Amino acid sequence: MRTRTLIIAAAVALFVGVVVADEVKEEIFGLSGSVFDTPDPLVPAASAGEPGENQKLGSYFEDMPPLISHQIADQLPITLEENLCLDCHHLPGEIGTEIGAEDATPVPESHYVDTRKVGGSISLTDGALKLVGARYVCTQCHAAQTDAEPLVPSTY
Repeated sequence: MRTRTLIIAAAVALFVGVVVADEVKEEIFGLSGSVFDTPDPLVPAASAGEPGENQKLGSYFEDMPPLISHQIADQLPITLEENLCLDCHHLPGEIGTEIGAEDATPVPESHYVDTRKVGGSISLTDGALKLVGARYVCTQCHAAQTDAEPLVPSTY
């Protein structure tokens, strides 16, 4: 008798589950289409101005690489043969001096020091400062300023 009651209860539960499952709409679970249907994310607009035209934004946290305050599409890609950033920013004589708002920010001294060698040696070519290879591709650390709103609040 007890086994028969359990079988009937299981059958009723299964029937009720099937009936309820038919009433649940897929949209409730976000399954309005294929799992491969993903919307394209909004792409924030990068700074459109030419070098020296836009306001330079400050850092959001200590030791943050400065943001690129101008458009960079024409300067990319950075290759071993060509780095157009250096045409304006390779200013060894300007390191540590005050610069104007429109002036190019000189590459800092740290970018000429190879910290992978014991003691951190300064990289020279024919007596002139040379950018260390690990610092050559500027866009590894420096990003273009955008009009993007922060995704989460920040206390920096």
